Amino acid sequence: MAFRRWLVALICCVAGTAASILYLDRPLASFFAAHVAHTTAGYWLNNALSSLVVIPVAALVFLLVCVRGRTGGRQLASWTRPVLICAWSITSALAVEFALKQLFGRLPGGGPHAGQFPSGTATISFAVAGTIWRIAPRMRLAAAGLAGFLCVAVVVTNGHWLSDVIAGAFLGLSIGWMTVHLHEWTPGGSQAPRRKPTNRCKDLRRKNADASAG
Repeated sequence: MAFRRWLVALICCVAGTAASILYLDRPLASFFAAHVAHTTAGYWLNNALSSLVVIPVAALVFLLVCVRGRTGGRQLASWTRPVLICAWSITSALAVEFALKQLFGRLPGGGPHAGQFPSGTATISFAVAGTIWRIAPRMRLAAAGLAGFLCVAVVVTNGHWLSDVIAGAFLGLSIGWMTVHLHEWTPGGSQAPRRKPTNRCKDLRRKNADASAG
């Protein structure tokens, strides 16, 4: 059922991307180039987006540190689990996005956005948002809002066509969804089983029940 919903979302993404290429990309780019590109807000947004390049590097370094700790026989702290899953999502999104840009990037001569399909910013931000949506429900709105803001920012600053962002957002959500599900999967073909109560726990429950009955 989940895979069928993903296929429906894929069809919607392809349709939305195609419609954006045909009708929205150039009008929006022309509008923002005339009204935002040379403003103070556009300048600060560009600088802020440029600084995001450190995030994939930080994710890779975090993964390496965790691997070094595990190979040294150390147990990782519980707080590292959600960060590890997000780091995996980021590195996976970066690799897939780079590969797809080589396959589907706009042809040379296509303007300032040539070779930028799909958007890396949208892919990575929504990969993290999709991961957090699953593993940290309390942070869902914050993660989705931040990812949406970054996607709007790259379009407003003319860093990407709108179609680049639509495709990148869907790709990122797909990667986040797959990363979490694969992390929960076990070699037996099911999700990791819940921990069963020990005999000691059963004895304590039985004693408490007897005491209550008495």
